[in-house]
Amino acid sequence: MTSSPRPRAASRDTEAWLRDLRGEGRARDRAILDLRDYLLRAVLVYLTRHRADLRAFDFAELQQFAEDWAQLAVLQVLDKLDAFEGRSKFTTWAYRVAINLAAGELRRKRWADVSLDQLRDQESPDLGLLADTGAIEPEQVAARQLVWEAVGEVINSELSERQRTALTRVIIEGVPVEAVAEELGTNRNNVYKIVHDARKKLRRGLEQRSWGADDVLALFDANGEG
Repeated sequence: MTSSPRPRAASRDTEAWLRDLRGEGRARDRAILDLRDYLLRAVLVYLTRHRADLRAFDFAELQQFAEDWAQLAVLQVLDKLDAFEGRSKFTTWAYRVAINLAAGELRRKRWADVSLDQLRDQESPDLGLLADTGAIEPEQVAARQLVWEAVGEVINSELSERQRTALTRVIIEGVPVEAVAEELGTNRNNVYKIVHDARKKLRRGLEQRSWGADDVLALFDANGEG
């Protein structure tokens, strides 16, 4: 039987997006792929047309950034799906999530420089890799170290082995989802679900240790901005 073509992002209305992404099986898989394609195009346009400060990068480098951040944006959208209030089209909301993420990653390039071994061994990463510590207060450096200790503790004590691997490989090391799926012997959409579940556990574990998501982001902004 011939499979039906994948619908384009523009062919779904908000209700269809939410139904498919909250569903299961083939419809959800197609919706995730379409969402990633849509966000990839959006981020690439943002990087190539609206960021004059990136002109030193060639297109291949910008495309890699876009692929990495679109991948992360998909995870963020799935995480925040229940928070969508319907005040705009779903694609408009998802676009804002992706662009905000890309802008934030350009401000603070830190997660990809932290090694998997450092977190698994519960050692604090070299903060010099995360930001110019000379530009922030010593108290903020100390607070960052406390955050990393809490992150390492949650990852090691509260996540399953597959969740630890997926979270650190995709989110911290920036490894493509396809490569992580092959490593875990599964498919890309299952990796999205594993990472989604791991992020929820990580967020909950940090909150139980009195670290909110906004607090963590503020500490790792090299300019001290939230």
